[in-house]
Amino acid sequence: MQTVYELVRDAEKSDLNGVTTFSKYVSMSQRENIEKTEAYLNSKHLSGDTDYMGREKPFFNIVLAARNIWFRATDIDRKNIIFRHRNPLLALIASVKLQEWMKEQRFGVFLNDWGITLASHGSSVCKFIQGKELSAQVMDWNNFICDPIDFDNNAKIEKLYYTPAQLRRQKGYDKEMVKKLLESRTTRKTADGQHKDQKDDYILVYEVHGELPLSYLSDEDKDDDTYVQQMHVLSFQEKSEKEFEEFSLYRGREANDPYMITHLLKKDGQTYTGGAVMNLFEAQWMVNHSQKQ
Repeated sequence: MQTVYELVRDAEKSDLNGVTTFSKYVSMSQRENIEKTEAYLNSKHLSGDTDYMGREKPFFNIVLAARNIWFRATDIDRKNIIFRHRNPLLALIASVKLQEWMKEQRFGVFLNDWGITLASHGSSVCKFIQGKELSAQVMDWNNFICDPIDFDNNAKIEKLYYTPAQLRRQKGYDKEMVKKLLESRTTRKTADGQHKDQKDDYILVYEVHGELPLSYLSDEDKDDDTYVQQMHVLSFQEKSEKEFEEFSLYRGREANDPYMITHLLKKDGQTYTGGAVMNLFEAQWMVNHSQKQ
């Protein structure tokens, strides 16, 4: 029976290197499409900024304008969200209260993040946590791992980067494990392992949610075949090839899966559908190629 740490490492490896076949002539890498979308939005060539002679390569960006048009065409504002009821007065009162709540919670920021992610990537993963207040946030595809075919029935993994001070402040984490983990440090990286910056005081932590074997919580082999919704926060450091030092910062059952995926154009059996940018991959390449010629 694989451990939750092995599950995370396998999922990360599959996310980076896996290719999904959707039909005889259609296969793609979810991670490659995400990375390519981000590169094109930021006017970056996949082959580098200079040619074989060291000359800077121009990037004639056509995808950014298209993404912005998609965003404006599908944008939802707070004012568009209202209650409807057979009693108009009750609907009015409920709508006023809802608008007050959304203003206090800055729900408009969430709606903008959601809309721009949908326009850019075609699909957006939202996370809802109910505490004293409802927390709603849009996941960054660059730091989110999920199954490319069946989103709902597989584990979802967030990659989080904490400073030592932030890690110590996290409520509910095992303080002893946090203390041990602080001895190991890493720089912030992109999904394919590139350093985001030169800071070496950020620690990579994985937050895992899903219906997983109960044995992950009970440490009892008899619970291997019983599945319950649960959450884990963990980290690990590679000591040598296939040998890791592992840290469990938090684990416990949860009532519901906090993630929900939404699409502009849903495609059956496909988690990441691709937005305005992916639809112009070939056109963007051809524009750049023609201009260079």
